Amino acid sequence: MTRTAPPDHGFYVDLAKTEGGDLEISLNDGGRANFAEIEEARDRYGSQAALCLLLEDHLSDGWEMVPPEDLGALTAAPILSDEIARDDQGEIVEAGRVFCFPDYAVRDEIDELRTNLAVLFQGVP
Repeated sequence: MTRTAPPDHGFYVDLAKTEGGDLEISLNDGGRANFAEIEEARDRYGSQAALCLLLEDHLSDGWEMVPPEDLGALTAAPILSDEIARDDQGEIVEAGRVFCFPDYAVRDEIDELRTNLAVLFQGVP
């Protein structure tokens, strides 16, 4: 998988946009060392909460977990983007590329990270 830019390194995971327009989320050394904490969060609060924990530092640095209803999307898939502009009321005024995990109902993204050390979120313009 070819990346378009160097990965954005985080405490648990690194984010890299691919040449194909997707987002590769890779478990790094910090994530591997603390994976039990991530799995505990998933088991206690669900995959979405564990994903937010994994992405915590990225979410405070320009990335956002976008509620599907904010985009008018008819899915419960997790959606992540660094190309969302909101107005003073928090409404989306502009949305660029977003990345989602469409297989959320049949595959768990946290299990994917544990097994493959990476998970691919599909890019949608």
